[in-house]
Amino acid sequence: MKERETIAPNFHLRVSLTIIRFLGTWPPATGNFRLLYLLYTACSFIFILGILLAAEIANVLANWGDMSKLVAVATLLMTNSTHASKVVVLLRRQARIQALLDIANSPAFSRYDKVHEDLLISYTWKGLFHHAVYQSFGGIAVLCWGFTPIADLVAGRSRQLPMEGWYPYNTTATPAFEITAAHQGIAIIIACFHNVAMDTLMTGLITVACSQLAILERNIISINNEERIHEVQNNNDKNELLAVEGRALSYQLLKRCAVHNNMIFHFTNEIQDIFSTVIFFQFLSNCVIICLIAFNVSQMKVYIPAVLIGMLTYMCCMTYQIFIFCWHGNELHLHSQPPIRTTGSPTATGSNAAFKS
Repeated sequence: MKERETIAPNFHLRVSLTIIRFLGTWPPATGNFRLLYLLYTACSFIFILGILLAAEIANVLANWGDMSKLVAVATLLMTNSTHASKVVVLLRRQARIQALLDIANSPAFSRYDKVHEDLLISYTWKGLFHHAVYQSFGGIAVLCWGFTPIADLVAGRSRQLPMEGWYPYNTTATPAFEITAAHQGIAIIIACFHNVAMDTLMTGLITVACSQLAILERNIISINNEERIHEVQNNNDKNELLAVEGRALSYQLLKRCAVHNNMIFHFTNEIQDIFSTVIFFQFLSNCVIICLIAFNVSQMKVYIPAVLIGMLTYMCCMTYQIFIFCWHGNELHLHSQPPIRTTGSPTATGSNAAFKS
């Protein structure tokens, strides 16, 4: 009962969507503020990703052939490039994603059904848990990177930006260094929250599909038509009318389960169609990034605590990013099996025989 008082079903989707909307990548479909919001979207994208991407690409071109510098800049360049591609997908397919969110919060998916509220809340907590862990890894990494200039100042080391990049001015001079370092630190922290929110929106929709399959499984198992009809017939032979009504009710419940199953099938297909390409590139880039970070750590000659902790937690973040997609995808696969097996169980077989009679 405590869970029901403290959290609403699909609250994990609301958390992700709130962050995405606040950071400028969920414009209103219509209205007077749409153009103003799109202007905010452009400014937000330039501040969070545009400047960093331009500096990183310029750095790659300026240091082409120097493998040590290319490896150092490649990790963040790949992360930011994948992040930018997710922003494009989110903006281009916003209407389709909104349709999925509407279905997830509709009565068709038992959004307001008290009978299945326990399952919906359970999966909501799972979504929030993965969001919190994922955000923790990313938050520690970017805070360590943002803290690097301060750590260098305290230790008396030479000035160094949180992230490597090429700028058309001297980044070691005052106030250029302070402004650039502040921008990088703020941008990567905001980008971390935004990137995590987009990933958890994708996995959150998969979690919704898992919860619906769990509800479907419960509904199918609850159709014990043969036993109920047998009990009615044994009570009194004149209750044949009640037996017929029982069979009709069970048949209607089974039809409802079939409709629900089709809705879940189309829901998961739409998720796959919208996000499969960007998830593939996310997997590919993360595998390369993890290898590059491990290589960079092995090549470090001076172990600066803030840098080392940042790189290790960033590697954990990239690993967990892969993990949550694998976890939710595997859970979706596992949940798709029990209803199929249930149709072959003795109870379901008996029910089918009753339906045919």
